[in-house]
Amino acid sequence: MARLFAAFSSGLLLLFACTDPLAAPFEPNDPEAQHAYFPLQIGKYVEYQVDSVVCDFGPGGETLRDSSRTLIREQITDTLRDNTGQLVFVVERSERNSDTLPWVLRRVWSAARTHTQAIRSEDNLRFLRLVFPIERRTRWDGNIWIDTYQEIEVAGERIRPFVNWSYRVDSLDVPARIGSFVFDSTLVVTEVDETNAIERRLSRAGYTKKIGLVWREQWILDSQYCNSAPAPADCLTKPWEQKAQKGYFLLQVLTGHN
Repeated sequence: MARLFAAFSSGLLLLFACTDPLAAPFEPNDPEAQHAYFPLQIGKYVEYQVDSVVCDFGPGGETLRDSSRTLIREQITDTLRDNTGQLVFVVERSERNSDTLPWVLRRVWSAARTHTQAIRSEDNLRFLRLVFPIERRTRWDGNIWIDTYQEIEVAGERIRPFVNWSYRVDSLDVPARIGSFVFDSTLVVTEVDETNAIERRLSRAGYTKKIGLVWREQWILDSQYCNSAPAPADCLTKPWEQKAQKGYFLLQVLTGHN
């Protein structure tokens, strides 16, 4: 576990080493040019390595942590029209546990882009991932179509991940190194960064022109560690990787694309 969390930290340092939210002077941006951060084209594919840790209650009240690594391939395979006439791109999401195994189709998602919006539908959840034009410090409700109290199931436990999300642009059109790739123009969006005594919600994403999403980090965690009387002295300072009791950590990083 310690090695896995160290990998999370070192990986994130590598991701963010080249980003600088104040790197360029302000200039009005062209929405059409910014659509390259969310490219949609049949045949386009992107591959990722996803490292995750799932937390769950053990039979004796202890916390169990299950770490895993999955390889993901997302490929746009078709288009269709929704009930409003909007062109929607079909995204097939395949998985495998090592690069010597064949890809196995697991899910079919969708994506769409208008002049002002970039939309992803994943497991019946519809996200407004980007808005155009994008400026530094642009803010929007990326979960506008999702119930704030929508629950998901993680390792048999119910959790509400979507409370208090507010998307914002942290950096725009700056160079960055993502895994083994170096890009001239990247975009970083923080979707939520909230902490209280019993919940930790962090979701951040990085995009690159002509590829789209190149990394994602999420901490969706709950803990009852502070709910004792009296509360532990380190209630608010104990690291979440130690006090989390249910939920998950996730780091998704680009490994290949066309």
